[in-house]
Amino acid sequence: MLIKMNKSKNLKLNEDEELVKSLKPHPLSFLDFYTIFSYLIIINLIFILYSEQILRWLESIALLGLLKEQLFILLWGIFVVLPFLAIAILKITWKWFFFALIMVIIGIAIVSIYNLPPYYMQIPSILAGIIGFILTEFYRRGHIFTITNQRIISELRFLSYKRRELTYGKINDIVLIKGILGRLFNYGTIFPITASGFGLGEDLSAVTAGTGVAKKGVGGGIAVSGGRTVSVPRGRSSYVLFGVRNPEEVYETISKNIHGYEEAPYLKKILEELRSKKEKI
Repeated sequence: MLIKMNKSKNLKLNEDEELVKSLKPHPLSFLDFYTIFSYLIIINLIFILYSEQILRWLESIALLGLLKEQLFILLWGIFVVLPFLAIAILKITWKWFFFALIMVIIGIAIVSIYNLPPYYMQIPSILAGIIGFILTEFYRRGHIFTITNQRIISELRFLSYKRRELTYGKINDIVLIKGILGRLFNYGTIFPITASGFGLGEDLSAVTAGTGVAKKGVGGGIAVSGGRTVSVPRGRSSYVLFGVRNPEEVYETISKNIHGYEEAPYLKKILEELRSKKEKI
C-alpha cells in the first residue's frame, strides 16, 4: 500500500498499517535561522544605503589615528561579527562566528583587490543572507513527519537524506515542549524517548575551586571540583517531531498508539485462549 508523500516521494506501509498524520514544521519553528539571515541582509543594506552619512560622521571622529574609510570597515566588521559571536556562544557552535568572519574577510578582500569604494564590502554578505534565507525555507520543507498506527517516521530531504523510524514498543516516554511563540501560534516539539536514552541530552553544571602555594621556587596546589548533569529532552530537528502544528493533538495521538501497542500482546493472548476454548467445545 502506497501513500503519496511530498509529491513524487512515496512511503510503503506495512500490512495492516494505516497512515494517521503527515506533518511538517511550522514556519516560525525556524525563526532563529530566518532572523539570523535577515539581520545579515538588513545590517549590510544599512551600511550601503547610509554609507555617505556614516563616512561623514566618522570623519569627525579621531580614533586611533585611523582614516574614515578604515573606521568604516572597523565599524561594519563589529556590527557583523559580534552578534554572530554571541549566537555562536548561545548555540555552542563556532560555525556562526566563522561564517560571519569569512563574510567580512571576503568583503575586505574584494574592496582591496579591485580598489572599490568601502560600501562594496557588503555585497557578499547580502548575497549570503539571501541564499541562507532561501535555503532555510527549503530545509524546513524538507522535514516530513509521518505517524501511523504502528510507528513514527522522521525524514529530512535536504542535500542529503536522513530517516529515523521508531515503533511504539520502543518508546518509553514522550515530552511536549512549547515556547512562548509556540503557545501563541499553536506549535511545539514532541520528543519520543527510548529506553536507551535516545531523545535526551545532558546539561552540565560544575564548580571548581583551588588554592596554591609557592615557596622558594617550588609550587603546590589543591583543586576540588564537583558538578552534576541533568537529562533534558533534546534532539536534532530531523530526529524529533520538530515544531509541528497542533502539538497537543499529535501528542494525544502518539500516546493512544503507545498504550494500544502495550495492550496488544494481552489482547492477542486472550484471543488465542478464546480460540483454544472454542476448538475444545
